[in-house]
Amino acid sequence: MTADSPDTTLDTIRREIDSIDDQLVQLLKQRFAATQKVKASKANDGSIAASPFRPVREAEVMHRLIAEAGTSLGAELLVRLWRVILSASIQSQAPVTLHMDLALGHDLATRLLVAQHFCGMKVELHAGPSRALAAIEKARGDLALIAPSSNWAEGLGPEEAGMAQVVVTLPVLAMGSQPQLLVFGYAAPQPSGDDETLVLFPGAASPVPAAHWQTQSGTAMLAGLPGFLTHGLSTLPAGARIIGRYPRPIKVSP
Repeated sequence: MTADSPDTTLDTIRREIDSIDDQLVQLLKQRFAATQKVKASKANDGSIAASPFRPVREAEVMHRLIAEAGTSLGAELLVRLWRVILSASIQSQAPVTLHMDLALGHDLATRLLVAQHFCGMKVELHAGPSRALAAIEKARGDLALIAPSSNWAEGLGPEEAGMAQVVVTLPVLAMGSQPQLLVFGYAAPQPSGDDETLVLFPGAASPVPAAHWQTQSGTAMLAGLPGFLTHGLSTLPAGARIIGRYPRPIKVSP
């Protein structure tokens, strides 16, 4: 090896990797120390009592990191890595239990998706999606995971202030037109700049031209409409109601 040539022996490269790993650990320690400051701030203003889950903040983090990485790191890799970090951050602020019905709980693809996104959070199974929704009424920091095409909407009570709504859909990386899971919770909805509003129609509705997707849910119809809608349902059929506003799944160019 000459004086000007780089040292590329395997041992040297491994020492470099070890050094990087050590730096990552220190940065993670700093990040989780900052998370404790977030917890203290939320405790002071009372917001943590409702839910430690902040889907808009998480969407902003992932959009920024994916843009920062460019083509050097795949979006799926970044999402998987940061879901572990974000989930641990949530659980360090307050315990969160995930509620779902038995059919979802016994579906391997669903459990893998849940494990990848929520990384170690406690799961409770219920005899039907309506019971999963009822469970989070008693524990408002928890989340209910519902299949869009299941019959959960039939057991939904009348519209009222403070009811659980869809706060995010899974997967967070767009894999098709229709989400695999709806995540219900009590996190306050906030616009992210790229949002979708979920509308429930009574009965079998006609196709909604502007919808990103729609599906039958028991005797009701669901449609994901573009934007963070707060009004304007007067043009839709009578009885239509908003049941969620959330960040759209992230679209990544191939």
